[in-house]
This record gives sequence, structure tokens and C-alpha cells, in this order.
Amino acid sequence: MSGAGDTIGKAVKDFLAEAEEIVDQLNNDLVNLGDCADTGDCNPDLLNSIFRGAHSLKGLAGIFGFGEIGELAHNMENLLDSLRLGKINLNPSIMNVLFDAMDLLGNLVRGAGDGHLDTSGIPAMVARINTCANTSRNNADDSPLASLGLSESVLNALTEYEEHRLIENVKKGKSIFSIIASFSLTTFDQELGDLTDVLKKEGEVISTLPSVGSGNSGGIDFEILFGSARSCDEIAAIIDRPGVTISQLGGASSVSMPVATAPVHFEEPQSEPVPVQQSAEAGMTAKSMSRMVRVDILKLDELMNIVGELVLSHSTINELVGKVRGSGYSTLAIELGKAAKGLQRKLNELQKGVMEIRMIPVGQLYEKMSRIVRKIAREQGKKIDLRLFGADTELDKLIIEDISDPMMHIIRNSIDHGIEPPTERVRLGKDEKGAIRLSSFQKGNHVVIEVEDDGRGIDIDRVKNKAIEKGLIQKGDILSEREALELIFLPGFSTSEKVTDVSGRGVGMDVVRNNIAAVSGMVDIETRPGLGSKVIITLPITLAIIKALIISVAGRTYAMPITSVLETILVESREILTVERREVIQLRDMTLPLVRLADIFELNDIAASPELFYVVVVGVAEKRLGIVVDDLIGQQDIVIKSIGETFKGFRGISGAADLGDQRTILVLDVGGIIAESTRGSI
Repeated sequence: MSGAGDTIGKAVKDFLAEAEEIVDQLNNDLVNLGDCADTGDCNPDLLNSIFRGAHSLKGLAGIFGFGEIGELAHNMENLLDSLRLGKINLNPSIMNVLFDAMDLLGNLVRGAGDGHLDTSGIPAMVARINTCANTSRNNADDSPLASLGLSESVLNALTEYEEHRLIENVKKGKSIFSIIASFSLTTFDQELGDLTDVLKKEGEVISTLPSVGSGNSGGIDFEILFGSARSCDEIAAIIDRPGVTISQLGGASSVSMPVATAPVHFEEPQSEPVPVQQSAEAGMTAKSMSRMVRVDILKLDELMNIVGELVLSHSTINELVGKVRGSGYSTLAIELGKAAKGLQRKLNELQKGVMEIRMIPVGQLYEKMSRIVRKIAREQGKKIDLRLFGADTELDKLIIEDISDPMMHIIRNSIDHGIEPPTERVRLGKDEKGAIRLSSFQKGNHVVIEVEDDGRGIDIDRVKNKAIEKGLIQKGDILSEREALELIFLPGFSTSEKVTDVSGRGVGMDVVRNNIAAVSGMVDIETRPGLGSKVIITLPITLAIIKALIISVAGRTYAMPITSVLETILVESREILTVERREVIQLRDMTLPLVRLADIFELNDIAASPELFYVVVVGVAEKRLGIVVDDLIGQQDIVIKSIGETFKGFRGISGAADLGDQRTILVLDVGGIIAESTRGSI
């Protein structure tokens, strides 16, 4: 394997695999924390999770020798520690610093991966972090713990963080309870976990401390400090188990539940209890807790190529079976045929297994987009409500990676040029918070991803005027709304009056379409003036092993992905009509435009035009097209391989594939052909 494997050492790869997961999780948690910044009331569990993430990244960077990344993570950890201990208040300014620090961390991790680690921005960021961390709280009130009547031993046992959480609960008017519970020595960990899970739904578990209780040699007692808005009786009803005493600190309320002769479990055990000696012995194991294994996507590509070669070898074996049968060795041919069918079944299972490994939920892409929406909305001073649907829809890992940047660009345009400022939205009678809806769903053998906003929409007249100004169309030209929207995908086209870091709608949309076409996808736009716009992306589920229709045109052979083929028909030349200089045929209740593959690829077809010819009816999303070909050879499983950067710009070609007879043929990009035909370029 070449490429990344040649320049990045194994240790760096291990670091990247772990660091990428931590950075992604930190980004997601920061987005959720940002929602608390306006109120200043943050979820302590969420803040702890971010603190642990920064701590883990610091340790990981230190292990693998990335001291600069570790330094930045360490300073972030200090700031987060001050937040979780209540030394500083969460506010939008601190959130801006955290977001910017995470952006820099992400860039540093990516730089470590491609060998271009730029650490020049770290000193300035560390200074910003330290400025925030060194800001003292203005409301240094006296500690209210004295009113709770906690014993000296409990106060000494509390950590600084637990003491802070206790004070915060008191300041918010929550009641503080001391819950003493008795558990069996053999199962106390499970029972204590079940009890705290129940309590967390009704308030905050502040601290869990071993307690001196009944002194029963067969059990162990714990004291739980718990903050909640509920009363003592309500908490007792929620717990509803024996061996528990509940007291409200700073008040007279207390509830005691009689201790049962044997501790009662939250869930009835399904088997006989295991003796303590066997349980301890069984707990001594060197096995990993997780069955997950990280696999480089390039290794999966290699495995997929091997499976593809096996599929081709199977096709060759099938051809040999036919030759053996024709040579009179019928008994041998039958046995060989049975073996070939058995091999095919196992190959199908292997192919399905490899395909499933490559598939990941679109939700992983959504998580990245959530971070981007939050950041851009903050920069633009806009309020955005991001709504996510269909996160479980699965796509090939490589396709998701390839469309990440186009998706980011579409969302940036929606926020910058689509969603109006809050004051303008209120004036128009809209909610001041703009809505962006990300949805995905499977449609046949394709996945459709839609990005929809409720902003101002696209001004068609403005698009036309801009096109006239740039000389793309003439002033007297009559364009339909669909044709006007297609202008947005021309290189460099923009209706934005000024150039900013966040471009106006249309800037770079040609790059978006080209990148999506590179994975055999299509992109389309719908708009409603004053109500919003929708960008529709249609993608194949995978680009690995696919079934293809093998066709022939002007003596050359091509493969066409069967997922895009709706039907094949035989057409007489007299059935062809001409509408606006375009060839069409009437197919049932629709007019089907035609394109000739020989004309697209400028093939010298000297043969006379036949009276009968084949038309392959293809479709992506709602678009239909008839492709005229000379012959239909058959169907075959193929593995699409890249044709390299040199031929990347060729229209209508998505890659190459090997056939069983050692021939290499080109694979057609049906989506690209339909898009070019729609624009009138072919």
C-alpha cells in the first residue's frame, strides 16, 4: 500500500485514530455546551465530559511526542477545570475562546497527519485561554454549607469539585438530601449504580461516600449527597426500596425504610448467585472490554479489490464450465458447475460483509455539520435551529468523506446568504431563529441528502441580471426558473455584492457540483422566494463492487452502473422526434430526451445509422434520459477503479474496471451525463 502509509509512521497513525475520535467528541460536546452559554447554567456532566476529553488528548499527545498539541490541550484543560469548579462563569466570550481553541486543535491534529504541523498559532491561543482562566468570579458569596449541618468528616471527604456542586445546588434553591443505603458485599457495585441512575433522573448526585451504618458483616453502607427540587417523601417514593434512610439536610424531614433480611435488587437475578470466591476468580481476566477494532479505510479498499478480483475469477470459471460442457465432458462440467455455484454463494457473503464494514451512518457527517453551523452562526450574529433527520441512513465511508466539504459549503451559503438577520426575520413575521433542516433517506439504490433553510430564498431576477452583467446570457434571452438556477453552478458565478470569508450563495457551487459528480452523485436546487431554498444531493450507496450493464458503442465497450438503469428498449429510427434541436422519443406518458454516446465521446462511427437501435433508459432522482447504444452485451459485477488525476476532468467517465477476459473498460458516470445533458452541454 502506498500513499499515506509511506509517509506516516505507525505510531502517528495510532495517534491520529485516537485523537480524531477525541476531537470529534469534543466538538460535539462544545456545541451542546454553547447552548448553555446564554443562560450560564451548564450541565455539570457535560462540562466534566469536555474536561476529560481535553485531559485525554493532552496525555495522548504527550505519549506520541506531540508536545505542542499537548500544551494547548493542557491549557484548555485548565480553563475547563476553572469552569467546572465554579471559579469563573460560563459566558459567550469564554465559549468563543473554547471554539477557537478547538479549531486550532483540529488543525494541529490534521497537520500531524499530513506532515505539516504549523504551531505558530499556539502562543496567542494559550494567552487568550489564560486570560479567561485568570478572571476571578465577581460574586464571591459566603459559603452556604454551614446551614446544611454536614459533619466534619463528610466535609473533609468532599473534593473541591463536589463542594462546588453542593454550593451551586443550594444557591439554586435545591433541597440537599443525605441518602444512606445498605447493599450486599457481592453485588453492591450493581445495586449502587442502579440507585444512582434512578436518582440522576430527579436531580444531581453530588457525592457518594462509604458510610458507617448498621455494621452488618454481610453488607456495606454508602452515603449519597443528592440535590433535587423534589420533597423528601417524593424521593422516598421514587427510590421505593428497603435499607434506605433519607434525610433532608438543613431541615427536619427524614424518611427511613426498614431494612429487609436480604438486600432487594432492582432487577431480579435470572440465575443462581455465584459464590464470592468464584466471582473474584472469574473477574480476573486479560480480555478487552470492547470488541471494536479500528481499520484503515485503505486496507478495506485493498480487501475490496481482492474480492473484486475473485469475482472476475469466478466469471472466468463459469466460462470454462461452458467450454468443458461443450467438449463432451458433461459429468466433469456438472461437478465443476456445482463447485462454481458454491464459490459464488461464498463470494456473495464475503462481498456483502466487506460492504457492510465500509458503511457508516450519515449521523457522523451531521455531527461535523452541527459544529460548523454553530461556528458560522456565531460569526454572522444569527440564531440557527439545526434540525436533523435520517441520521441512521448509511453510506460508504469514502463517499461521506468526499462530500463533507461540499456539504460544509452549502451550509455556509445557507447561513450567510439564505437566513436573514434576527431583526429582519422578526420584521417579516418569521421566528427570529432561522431553521436549517438536514435530512437523508434511501431511495432505491441511492441516498438522498437534503439541506433546506427557511430564509429569503434565491432571487431569480437577480440571478438573471448577474448573468447578463457577466455576459453569460443576452438581455433578450428567455430562461425558465430551472435554467436560471443552473447558472449558479457556473464557475465563479455569484450574486454576492462583496467577497467575505463566508461566500454568498453560488460562489464555488461549480466546485460543489464537480466534487459530488466525482462520486457519481448529482446536486440540484429548489427555491421559494421569501420562504427558503433546498439543495438536494443524490448519491450512490457505495462505489465499491457494483453490478453493471456492459454496452457497446462504435466498436468500444463500456460499463454502466445497473443502479442507474431503469430499463432498456428497442427503438425504430422513425420514432425519433426533434424538439428544440434535441432528439426525443415518446415513452408511454412521458417525453424522453435522447443522447448518443458516440456523440458525447466524439467517436468516429462510420457505420450507417440502423433502423433499429437500443436505448438504455437511465435515471437519477427525478431526472430521466435515454442513452443510444449499439449493443447490450450483458450484466457483470465490477470493481470501479480510479483513472487518476490526468483523466479526472473527462466528462461522463467515473472510473475503469477489469473484465474477466483481462480487458479494461471505462465506467460511465450516468449522473454526470444527465447533468451535462440537462444544461445543454451535450
